[in-house]
Amino acid sequence: MKNVTNRMDISFDHRAPSIVIELEAYKNGYTDIRRRGAKIRSLTEITKDNLRYCKELMKIVDEFRHLDGLKGGGIAVSESEYMATTILQEAQPLTQVIYSNVKEIVEQQQYFFDIIWSKAIPAKKRIREIEEGLKREFIDTIQDPTEIGKVFFQMLKSATEEILILFSTGNAFRQHQEYSEMLQLLKEASKRSVQVRILVDSDDPIDKMVRNLKEEQISIQHSSNSRQTKITILVVDKSFSLAIEMKDSSAKTFDEAIGLATHSNSESTVSSYISIFETLWIQSELYEKQEEKRGKKLSNQSLHDDRIN
Repeated sequence: MKNVTNRMDISFDHRAPSIVIELEAYKNGYTDIRRRGAKIRSLTEITKDNLRYCKELMKIVDEFRHLDGLKGGGIAVSESEYMATTILQEAQPLTQVIYSNVKEIVEQQQYFFDIIWSKAIPAKKRIREIEEGLKREFIDTIQDPTEIGKVFFQMLKSATEEILILFSTGNAFRQHQEYSEMLQLLKEASKRSVQVRILVDSDDPIDKMVRNLKEEQISIQHSSNSRQTKITILVVDKSFSLAIEMKDSSAKTFDEAIGLATHSNSESTVSSYISIFETLWIQSELYEKQEEKRGKKLSNQSLHDDRIN
């Protein structure tokens, strides 16, 4: 800490805030760094148990963030040095550390710190969540197709009330259908009284699949507007959404067809996707009713012509 001239970035698990606050040597070291004009960024997991220490720690650092499940003791990196420990005991001094001032190692550890820092949320937000019992909101961007598939299936498994799926194209429907797990999960959801509604493009020949799902009390509507979204949307229990970018709807596999995906439980994000789905669903129902009326009209006109003839 005495060697820090510009900045010190430090991350540690939930046990460390008590060390910094309870032991004067550490607390004074932080204060001295800031007195010299250097900056401190601190990152930990804020819990109900360490909340009071985190509130005190927030007063002696420049920026403070929270990351769920942060493990592995702690690391500290400055402009010229790096130190890490895997052994932390609450309110106890460090007993074993790894130290280096090799430029390449310092730069590498700075890079790792910046990655986890970017994934963390402000400490004030986490503290407010704990104190007021608020729901944790998140929006995650997922790039790995395998991970996207895992999230998709996990959301289907977790559904207790409602599943809404908007497939951007019928081809996207078939790509998901390649995974027999999806069909099985939808059937299982229906059996446990989860309401399942699916919107799919009306121009694609998927009647067999549709009939198969309808036999399981799953509601399906055809929508010519779904193609315009370029996004496949899954909403579960009005609480979680997964929006998958369809990069190439003509691709033969799911992995080739998709781009990025966003997974969220943000109320505004989820409600926006529900609004899109419901609007297209209502439009589809109205179109279906109009077609039924038109069919009856043509049928009546045909009967009328036959009688005249």
